[in-house]
Amino acid sequence: MSDRRRMRIGDWLNGAAFLAIGVFLGLAADGMAGLAGTAFWPMIIIIPVLFGGVFLFLLFFDRVVDRIFSSGIKPASRPRTKDRKPLVLLLSLPTGIAIGMIGAQLGLGELLP
Repeated sequence: MSDRRRMRIGDWLNGAAFLAIGVFLGLAADGMAGLAGTAFWPMIIIIPVLFGGVFLFLLFFDRVVDRIFSSGIKPASRPRTKDRKPLVLLLSLPTGIAIGMIGAQLGLGELLP
């Protein structure tokens, strides 16, 4: 039998949320790919660079704040469960991205505001 644990209600909700996020990421990826053929192709470079800069700034700021205002709470030293996550939960985000990209090619992006 598989060494993965069974799906719980929270896993189904997380999987549905990851699937929805994946669909929107797929639509966004298709939109970014569509910018490559237009005069807005520099945006393909600018948007990820700005996102990466903000991400690195937040990581740095979080570490500085943690050093100055330490809460005294130690992080968990071991995971709560030793069972592996269900495969359906692990595949929900990549499946959502694939559905979003295919849906964007079929006109799903036009239906969303």
